[in-house]
Amino acid sequence: MRARDRPSLRWWLRHRLWIPPVMGAVLGAALGLLFVMPSPLEVRVLRGVGWNATAAEARTMLSAVLGVALTSLSIVLSLSMLVVQSAAGQYSPRLLRLYLHSAGIRIVLPVFVATSVFCLVATQAFGFVPDVERAPRPALGLAMLLLVLCEGALIFQVLQTLQLMRVENLIRKVRQDTLDTARTLERLRSEDSRGPPPSHARDAGQARPLRAPGSGFIVCVDAKALLEVATANRFVVHLERAVGEPVVQGEDVGWVEAETREAHDGPVWQTIHLDHWRDADRDIALGVRQLVDVAIKALSPGINDPYTAVEAVDQLTFLLCELSRMQLGPRVLADDAGTPRVFLRGPAPRDLLTLATDQILRYGAAEPAVVLRLLRLAAAVALRAREAEDRHAARGWLRRILAVAEPARPEAAGDSLLRRHAEALEQALDGGPWPPLPAIGF
Repeated sequence: MRARDRPSLRWWLRHRLWIPPVMGAVLGAALGLLFVMPSPLEVRVLRGVGWNATAAEARTMLSAVLGVALTSLSIVLSLSMLVVQSAAGQYSPRLLRLYLHSAGIRIVLPVFVATSVFCLVATQAFGFVPDVERAPRPALGLAMLLLVLCEGALIFQVLQTLQLMRVENLIRKVRQDTLDTARTLERLRSEDSRGPPPSHARDAGQARPLRAPGSGFIVCVDAKALLEVATANRFVVHLERAVGEPVVQGEDVGWVEAETREAHDGPVWQTIHLDHWRDADRDIALGVRQLVDVAIKALSPGINDPYTAVEAVDQLTFLLCELSRMQLGPRVLADDAGTPRVFLRGPAPRDLLTLATDQILRYGAAEPAVVLRLLRLAAAVALRAREAEDRHAARGWLRRILAVAEPARPEAAGDSLLRRHAEALEQALDGGPWPPLPAIGF
């Protein structure tokens, strides 16, 4: 049975940023009501962790805990905002998703919210406690525990933020997330039709255009559900827009070939999800684009940081070498009888290679260290790609990179170095040894 490509609970928790804080607030309120006036059984169980205090003293302690928690939260938010602003300006605004989806947003903030709401609810509830004698107060023990968790969350967030300040960690995280997305997509397409997609041109007599019901980006296509819709309605669906592409309301994004006039394509759009922005969960090209953004931003005159561009190209090399071994590109899904029913567009490794090299070459052609890394990127993909067409495209990029870079640096030494290295890489693709990186490329 095919795996469905639908949003899971983990997806909702990851992308709906308001859910974890709301859950923390509900939990804090429930604990506040439960621990202030516990039942006799709870008193016996929690007696060892209860602090002896009057109701007034308990309210004072809870107010102090609330003040410490809010101060710690202000430190967390101030530090995070500074780092986010710096990363967006120096590297790429598209890297902000790493901060939005990090543990600091999904775990640290709910801890502070739960502690704050617990202190507020418990303080208010202690105002209705009639006794004035000292008695074990389990709520105070829990407040101290939550305070320790808040301070631990503060330390965790500071350390994680400092780690994300390093561009090496940022771009490596982008590569890992993109590989995870590619592996997920490979599992989802495990039962697709094998072999090259059959050629299927649009039949003007039978085809009806598939028009977008709204404007936005295609973020997900539930291929299993789309196949069920196509099979039930006895039509063939061709989607000519890949995940990550923008569509405009009313735009022709494909076509439907129906066997009966009564069939309508309304259910098709229930399986194609549009959103206001691209989502990295199903968009491999977005991860490549983010690494390219880091590289070209580093090559801009205002920043002038070629080594950051080199590191980004290295991560692109690691990423594309892995992707070139995977089953990417267009998808074809057939019904139980073997009839192709769904045709989906998707980027092949050669398309991702073009995306990874074109703009970086344009802005970094005069920087030998960047050009050397681009040459090795193209050669590494040509050496490892599983499809002959991808290998041929990669070798073509190897020659094109050299052809663009040589005129950008008319100095004889630079030309000779780049050409010698390109020729050595060509020999390696023909069975020779893999050449070492010249000293200028380190």
